[in-house]
Amino acid sequence: MIGFVFAYTIAVLLFVPAAALTLLAGGIFGLGWGIILVAIATSIADAIAFMTSRYLARNAIERFVTRYPNFRAIDNAITKSGWRMVALLRLSPSIPYSTSNYLYGLTGISFVPYFLASALFTLPGTCIYVYLGYLGSETLSGAEKSTAQWFLLAIGLITTIIATVYITVLARREMSDTIRN
Repeated sequence: MIGFVFAYTIAVLLFVPAAALTLLAGGIFGLGWGIILVAIATSIADAIAFMTSRYLARNAIERFVTRYPNFRAIDNAITKSGWRMVALLRLSPSIPYSTSNYLYGLTGISFVPYFLASALFTLPGTCIYVYLGYLGSETLSGAEKSTAQWFLLAIGLITTIIATVYITVLARREMSDTIRN
């Protein structure tokens, strides 16, 4: 488990899309441990990237930011709205996850609100990917499941997807309104 958290953290810090690792967490560790391990790894990566950006590699990352022309508008919104904007961006990622961790370090937000919003609002996406990994491993394992068990797994997946899509739509609307104002 420690090795997985370490590998996951390094992957996120190196801009490797972590979706496959999140699926793998569900397949290997199951729902509960998968979510916990991914939450720990993403939180560690969030903190390291933020601090690196803010204090160690600010000039290099600022040059990198020029590839994202909307960054100034997002920076202003984050500085004004604080953790709420981080939460909305985590729910509706308009910037790739790994990149956003470094970009937040360049904004006016303080570490603690950024860290808490990131830790909490990455959970919906984490739950979906871990759940999909778990469901895939259950399917591939060939273990006998009753019709009721498969039905509950399917209902759980559908409910999680619907809730996440709904939250994403709401977050995008709110984010658009905040950035425009």
